[in-house]
Amino acid sequence: MSRFVWRVSGYIEILRIHNLLVSALATLLGIKAVYAGVTSTSLSITSYLLPISTVVLVAAGGYVINDYFDVNSDLINKPSRPIPSGRVSRDEALILSIILFSIGLSTSYLTGTLSLIYAIVNAFLLVMYSKHLKKRGLIGNLVVSIASANSIIYGGLAVSEMIKDIVLTTNTLLPAFYAGVFTLMREVVKGIEDIAGDLKMNVKTLAITRGVKTASKVVILLMIVIITISPLPYITSGYGVLYMSLALLTDLLLIKSIIELIKAKSELELVKTSSRIRSYTKVAMLVGILAFLIDLTFRT
Repeated sequence: MSRFVWRVSGYIEILRIHNLLVSALATLLGIKAVYAGVTSTSLSITSYLLPISTVVLVAAGGYVINDYFDVNSDLINKPSRPIPSGRVSRDEALILSIILFSIGLSTSYLTGTLSLIYAIVNAFLLVMYSKHLKKRGLIGNLVVSIASANSIIYGGLAVSEMIKDIVLTTNTLLPAFYAGVFTLMREVVKGIEDIAGDLKMNVKTLAITRGVKTASKVVILLMIVIITISPLPYITSGYGVLYMSLALLTDLLLIKSIIELIKAKSELELVKTSSRIRSYTKVAMLVGILAFLIDLTFRT
């Protein structure tokens, strides 16, 4: 591999393209959730591109600044990450994050005042998380879950502001809550998986402050919450069979995860199992977002 390709691979990895795709889909979900409540207005391509661009750029800035502040932890947990491996320097990461945040906030300004304020708050949360809150355990986990939910809410808010009917933003609250709980659960799983490095870096994750077994019980509880609320959009909010079919696939992946966590008796087994659970839940969350999005697409 040439040095140029090696360096480019670092920039691609630090942006977490696969996560940005999920953020884009989440924003599109928010847009569709609002548009489903409108009968007399058609949306231009700009109505889609501006909110999605804002969320993707701000999220990308958040990922890069996270790696900037997380370099010491990554040297232990993930030495192959772009900055520890030398593919991206810390200074380059800082400059890139500033550029991404700046362009993202500029596109939100083009959308409207409320959208700009919402984007600024979210960007601030991402920076605060990376610099201070990540080591605070559950508080940091909650910030990440809020940021995840905000991708959906922002998509709805941006379109609501464009069509001058802010109340329609409430259409995003149920899928946003679903995404927020899902992300919180995945963050606790990540805390179990990364416990060795987090101990050395004095990160106060739930797995460290309350123990791996307690953290795994919280994961199971959150999974049960997700499974329990998954029929609500079908029952109360007009989502149809398409939604429910995909939601059931998500639930099955979560049930499989619960069974594996219950079978893991020792803390070492739980740590090893958490790595698989994190992969399962990444797929499950994507399917969950698609459940909402595909159903809404066929309604609008």
